Amino acid sequence: MNAKEQIDFVRDQLSEASAAHWLDVGLLRRLNAAQERIALRIALTAGQWLVKNASVTPVASVITLPTDCSKPIYLEETSSGSPIDWLGSVTHRRVSRGIGADVGVGSAEAYLLADTIEVNQANYTTACTLWYQKRVPWLHAGDASAAAASSITLAADANRVFLADYYAGVTLEQYNAASATATIVAFRSLITANTAVGVCTVTGTPTNAYGYGTISVLPKETHMLMCYMATADAILKPSATIDDKAVDRIRADTKDMQRDVWQWLESRTVGGERIEIGEEY
Repeated sequence: MNAKEQIDFVRDQLSEASAAHWLDVGLLRRLNAAQERIALRIALTAGQWLVKNASVTPVASVITLPTDCSKPIYLEETSSGSPIDWLGSVTHRRVSRGIGADVGVGSAEAYLLADTIEVNQANYTTACTLWYQKRVPWLHAGDASAAAASSITLAADANRVFLADYYAGVTLEQYNAASATATIVAFRSLITANTAVGVCTVTGTPTNAYGYGTISVLPKETHMLMCYMATADAILKPSATIDDKAVDRIRADTKDMQRDVWQWLESRTVGGERIEIGEEY
């Protein structure tokens, strides 16, 4: 489900055939807030949906975290595979500080300082591999301001993030709005790169004749929950005129779906325990 579909679903839930109390930009903002809440919940589970790795090279023992890093998890030397443990506190840095270019000489420890990791070893410059929880890119939807072979330019609004490669790794989808059901996929591609002004590199030829929506990188089983959470948030707007019974139903449905999704997330590693084999009597 792409962001444009999610906006339309939320609007249906709010009984608005067209924008009245809620503009698309406002609904998208609520969808992104819901996505962030779900992402935090996912980050606390054992599923590790949001874990990725990247090559990092220390400069004078200091590693700058990747821009999409939410929380570092594990660090090791790339060449030797030697793990670099986390120090419990920066106050422990002098307890076993080593010297030299490799962790094999002295301490294999590091500590976190803001958006950097400092290896507790003087002059450490060996390439490392960092595993970390990634931040989830905001959803975006709108009408492309330009499109050509291998390129589409996102609409400029308050929800678009003006950072290079922010949307890299995100799938963008367009539906043929001219079709009878508006459900025929006209274009779908992974964004491999984007400029700070929203020009995205894609595979194929998109069009600016139809709107687009990005697809959340969270498991698709959570996408409908985003819609319900955004709807439950939107009905709190002072100008809302939704019937009280409808409000109660939306809140109840949101609560039920949230419970089901949380349980599904927790079941990611069901059956992952070791199998014990005993004697048969």
